[in-house]
Amino acid sequence: MTLRQGIYVLLLLLITGAPGFAAELVITKSTIIGLEPGMVIDGGQQLTLRKGHKLSLISPTGKVINLTGPYKGLPDASQKSSGADKLVTALATLISGQRQGSSQLGAIRAGLSARRVDPFPIDITADGDQCVVAGKPVILWAPGRAAPVYSVWIARTGSDEAAKVAWPKDALTVPWPKRMPVVDGAQYELLRRPAKEETVVTLHIVPARAGNRAELVVLMQNKNCKSQAFALIGAN
Repeated sequence: MTLRQGIYVLLLLLITGAPGFAAELVITKSTIIGLEPGMVIDGGQQLTLRKGHKLSLISPTGKVINLTGPYKGLPDASQKSSGADKLVTALATLISGQRQGSSQLGAIRAGLSARRVDPFPIDITADGDQCVVAGKPVILWAPGRAAPVYSVWIARTGSDEAAKVAWPKDALTVPWPKRMPVVDGAQYELLRRPAKEETVVTLHIVPARAGNRAELVVLMQNKNCKSQAFALIGAN
């Protein structure tokens, strides 16, 4: 190829766009029949949304794209990031719920709806795995659906560590007790009073800089913090 031919090809690519470099996107929310959450689409594929339709997507770089009709265009023509295919597959699996029973998926989505903005407070009414961020304050959270809480007794399973947390009236969140550092992978028993209801949670510490949002979502999925991972996808 001559220099002149090389310059011509370069100019052609700049004008038309190089093929095959559009990032794959995972659908997180959709009001469009045939485009379901968990499906993967090509970010360089032209989409047309009628008035009133909504579509939300997440890219391998963690970019969240919210489209509202009327819309016609390319949702994302950015270049693929390294390792994007594996990440896209993991995101699609989480969102579609292919590895979960319908009842479990329903509980996860209910938790997502309740969390709304902040994915990381510890739900004191939910048994199972939950994630906290290294170096950031740990927050206890009583969802609006919870019975009135006046205090919470916290004990780390297999140790003599225990602490009591007073819960102000009408408060939704309180800080985790400073006298009890969170141990990664440890199990904690939370006894709520006056209802005398107990929750058993396993806490996982995720790094503050775990890559982009999509990578952090997958990391939390691997820790089984699924409702928080869902909430992180939709967080602002």
